Amino acid sequence: MVSEKTIHSLIKKSGEVLVTITLPTHKKGEESKQDPIRFKNLLTEASKKIEKKITKNGYADKFLKPAKQLLEKPLFWSHVDRGLAVYITEDSFDVYKLPYEVEEQVFVNDHFLITPLLPMTSMDGTFKVLAVSRQNLRLLRCTRNDVQNITPPEIVTSIEDYLEVDPQKQLQFHSGAQSQKAMYFGHNANEEDKMVVVEMFFREVEKEITSALKLENEPLILAGLTENLSLYNKISSYKRTVDTKINRNPDELTDKELKEKGWEVIQDYFLSDMYKSLDKFTEVSNEKVSNNLGEIVEATVMGKSQNIFISKGEKKWGFYDEENHTVQYTNNPNGNDVELLNWLSITGFKRGSNVYILPKEEMPIQSTVAAEFRF
Repeated sequence: MVSEKTIHSLIKKSGEVLVTITLPTHKKGEESKQDPIRFKNLLTEASKKIEKKITKNGYADKFLKPAKQLLEKPLFWSHVDRGLAVYITEDSFDVYKLPYEVEEQVFVNDHFLITPLLPMTSMDGTFKVLAVSRQNLRLLRCTRNDVQNITPPEIVTSIEDYLEVDPQKQLQFHSGAQSQKAMYFGHNANEEDKMVVVEMFFREVEKEITSALKLENEPLILAGLTENLSLYNKISSYKRTVDTKINRNPDELTDKELKEKGWEVIQDYFLSDMYKSLDKFTEVSNEKVSNNLGEIVEATVMGKSQNIFISKGEKKWGFYDEENHTVQYTNNPNGNDVELLNWLSITGFKRGSNVYILPKEEMPIQSTVAAEFRF
């Protein structure tokens, strides 16, 4: 899972050579077979860039050894997502599978390229939706634009299947009681008896659902009717369940519709501060906002930037002249130049700013960069 803690950990890494490799990946199909080959080519490119910085014999091969070992793990490549980000230092190796595409690139500098990860902390992070249903329970893995049913295959997803799958579940609850199936489906079944069966069903599936959730530890939104939500919430042990629920019958909603309603919850719950800040760009003559990169860089260095917005996929090369407090731009980056939007993001995190990546069409006045200042 990628969080702000992840970002801060990468920012703290130091060394003469830090390598970032990003690669769009494919879950299946012919293109997926090319992913390891393309990654191998990127490693070759990384090796050449390292050798330009450190000419010590065999240094690049040793440095990239953990990354090269991924090429020998076919299971790893069969479980990729839509993007891959790899971060390498002399003594650390971190890999992140991303639910969105990233640019194919190699970045070698004394700092990492963190912008490929920032959508995970703003707009394109992953969340889960659990349809708490008696007829069609399902666990969905969602991003802003995509949804995937990841219900563990070993669990039953309806009470009817739950009562049929194991003969022992037909045992009586107590002396003289009807069987579970009879208690639930029988003409004389009362609501209290039904809820006993429902609770047993939810307890059965909750263990597997929670085990699956803990693998990625992402936010979970529950969707369902009030009585089912109340019961499941009572027995669930998952710690990252969002308080706000989708109070609808999930059997009436498609996976896509559940994803969209889940996204509304995520926006309100996690991104409310970001949207409040974006609203300030619509205010006439607000001196505490700017879309001028030079002004934003200078303000961020001074600790003035509260919220920084960067357009997804954009790049600006150059460097910050600390002596004159100006930004120098270039179209032909050399060894002294940095990717300024990435450098701005790192500087912002170090100075306590919130940094968000947005699609171009959602940026304030569709700019490349924008910021709200503290003062």
